[in-house]
Amino acid sequence: MRSTIFCKLYKIYIMRTYFFSLLFLCMQNVFAQAPLAVETDSMSVENLFLQQMSHFPQEKLYLQTDRGIYMSGETLWFRAHLVDALMLKQANASRYVYVELVNPLGNLVERVKIRPDSLGCFYGHIPLGEDLPEGNYSLRAYTWFMQNIGEEYFPHKLIYISDPVSEAISPEISYSAENNDIHAEIHFLSKPDNRSVTPTQAILFPDGDRDKEGKVLSLEGENIHYTFKKKEIPASRTFLLQTVYDGKISNRYFRIPELSKTFDVAFFPEGGHAAQSTTIKMAFKAIDADGLSTEVEGQVFDEEGQVCADFKSQHLGMGSFRMYYVPGKKYHAVCSDGTGVSKRFDLPEPSPDAISLNTLWSKDYLRVSLSTRYPIGHFADTGGAFAGHRSVCTTLG
Repeated sequence: MRSTIFCKLYKIYIMRTYFFSLLFLCMQNVFAQAPLAVETDSMSVENLFLQQMSHFPQEKLYLQTDRGIYMSGETLWFRAHLVDALMLKQANASRYVYVELVNPLGNLVERVKIRPDSLGCFYGHIPLGEDLPEGNYSLRAYTWFMQNIGEEYFPHKLIYISDPVSEAISPEISYSAENNDIHAEIHFLSKPDNRSVTPTQAILFPDGDRDKEGKVLSLEGENIHYTFKKKEIPASRTFLLQTVYDGKISNRYFRIPELSKTFDVAFFPEGGHAAQSTTIKMAFKAIDADGLSTEVEGQVFDEEGQVCADFKSQHLGMGSFRMYYVPGKKYHAVCSDGTGVSKRFDLPEPSPDAISLNTLWSKDYLRVSLSTRYPIGHFADTGGAFAGHRSVCTTLG
């Protein structure tokens, strides 16, 4: 059993090594035949690529926590796995890893700076203050090198921090919309018997900031009402509700939902932007205003309004379709969801200077295709001649 697993892993390693070698070789020949290209031993594409990775190492981080739910006042323990983004091996370019705790408003709560141990592993912890409001928080991590790429590249991990007082009283909120205003109806229940109770005091902070003056809610009647005016709704769509019950103070974040139905669709040309007129596979992903998947269907049109493709999501808002892509032309898609809402989205524009890479597994074989507008040349070691063609195909076994 162990020998079989070892053989499979070794086979994957050999094929991966062969794949990157083939990719370097293809790129080197492509640029070697490009106009005004100068090829020297010290300035080959492979050497320049390795120099770039040496001076500007690309790193990836993965955060692992001891659990996903905490209570305020506890300690959050974590481990950061830092690897080289290309080879996925343990990286050693950065001496420190920074880990930050961010609240639902997007504000920094705590930051720690950790060094690796003797084995190169990053461990650390973050103390959670006893006055932290209940809600969904985010852990993000980065190194000094990763800041050059941007915060979008940082890994994020969602955690939930609970307030112990919420075990005694829990607000239940329902929302309704009128024009651009949103009405909130708050009902308080005791735990665990779900009995209706009335807190001693309830204060709502529309923008989630406890340092500002809040709105004292009237506690008359079983349900409490509050209306968020359009200009009062913050960009984070998050507010803070503070309650006093049985002599104890509880704070909890709530998110104002998007009641007007909308969705977004992202399109991904598999293998990169088309380098020539060709039939490509286009993948897509649709999400609604809450960030959850939604099912859509639609059509793709070119500049003249001609239908180029029909598509429909297959699972969790995801799907794919094939279409004929021509560099220099613009395409757009018209999508609709189950409620009848339709939206237009521009597709990624084809680029005449792009290099498109496609891979396809078929049983135990991997087919690799490289497309470009430049001649590829002859690759004897791949098992075929491709001089004068715009694509390179090879089969790995």
